[in-house]
Amino acid sequence: MLQFEEKILHNVSLKQMNTLNIDAKAQNFMYINDIKDLFLFSQMYKQNLQSHDVRQIFTLGEGSNTIFAQKIINAFVLKMQIKGKKIIKEDEKNVYIKCFSGELWRDFVIYACENNYSGLENLAAIYGTIGGAAVQNIGAYGEEVKNWIDSVEVFSVKDSVFITYNNKECCFGYRDSIFQHQDGGEIIYSVTFKLNKHFVFNNSYKILADAFNNCEKSSITPLQVAQKVTEIRNNKLPNPQKLGNVGSFFKNPVVSFTLYEDLKMKYPDIVAFDDANGKKISAGWLIEKCGFKGKRIGNVSMHSKQALVLVNYGVKDVEELLDFSDMIAKQIKIKFNIDLIKEPHIVM
Repeated sequence: MLQFEEKILHNVSLKQMNTLNIDAKAQNFMYINDIKDLFLFSQMYKQNLQSHDVRQIFTLGEGSNTIFAQKIINAFVLKMQIKGKKIIKEDEKNVYIKCFSGELWRDFVIYACENNYSGLENLAAIYGTIGGAAVQNIGAYGEEVKNWIDSVEVFSVKDSVFITYNNKECCFGYRDSIFQHQDGGEIIYSVTFKLNKHFVFNNSYKILADAFNNCEKSSITPLQVAQKVTEIRNNKLPNPQKLGNVGSFFKNPVVSFTLYEDLKMKYPDIVAFDDANGKKISAGWLIEKCGFKGKRIGNVSMHSKQALVLVNYGVKDVEELLDFSDMIAKQIKIKFNIDLIKEPHIVM
C-alpha cells in the first residue's frame, strides 16, 4: 500500500475547488489523473478502507454544483482530472464522441460547435466537467444533455471493473440521474455523446429565438448559437471566478395544473413552462415575487440580475448560506404553497 500512501493527501482545503468558494477540508483526498489511479484507489478501498475512516466516496469535478455543508468532509474526495476526447465512430448523420470525465464542459461544447457537430450549443458556457454534466443532467435554453448522451462508462470501485450504462439505464430526469442516488462506488470515467452533423436550431426559448429573429435560419451555425448563449449568460449571470455561486440554486418546481390555474388567476404574469407532469414554474419568478431578488443578508444574496442565483460574498460559516436559502424556501411555501428544492449537491 506504500504506492497509495504516497498519493493520498490529508486535510486538503477545498475552497479553490468549488465555485461557491466554501471553505472546507477533506480528511482524505486523492487526485485521479489516469486509469492507474482508479485501480490504485480501488485496491486501497477494498483492502484498507477502515484505517482511513472513509464513510463514502465523493467525486469532485469543477465543484460548480457542490455545497460543502461541513468544515471537515469525512467522505473520501476524489478530484477527477482524466481528460481527453476522441471520435469513436460516425456516419452520414451522426458522430459519436467519447469524452473523459475531467474535461471541462464549456470547452467541449465549443470544440463540438467549431466542428459543426450540433446538439450542445444551447448548453454553452456552463461551468463544470463532463462527468458532472451527466450526473446532474444539465439543461438550459430548452435543451438537456440527456438528449445527446449515448452512454456513460463508470468504474466500479468495489469490483475494479468498468461498466457501461446506456442512455435509458442512466434514468435521466429533471436535473437528475441514477448517479445522484449512489454512494460514490461507481465513478464516471467517460461519457459518449451522439451529436448531429446536420444542424437544427433549437429556438424553443424566446430569448434565444429573438436573438436570431433577423437571421436567415439556414445560415445559422452551432458556433454562432453557442456564442450568443455565452453572451446572454455572461450578461445576466455572475462569473463564479469573481463572485462565488453555483448557477441556479433551486430547481424550477413542477406543480399540478390545478395549482397553476389558481396561481395564474392571482398572478397573471406568472412564468411557467409545459411539463409532462404538470406545469414547471420559474423558481426565479417565485423568488423575485417574494422580494428576494438582489436582497442581501450578511454575506449572502440572491443576484440582482438573476434571482435564481445565490451568491457568496465571503461567508465564514456555510450555515449562514444554508439558513438564507432555507428562509427563501419557507417564504415561497407560505406565499405560493410550493416547495423549492436545492439544485446543488450537498456534501456532508
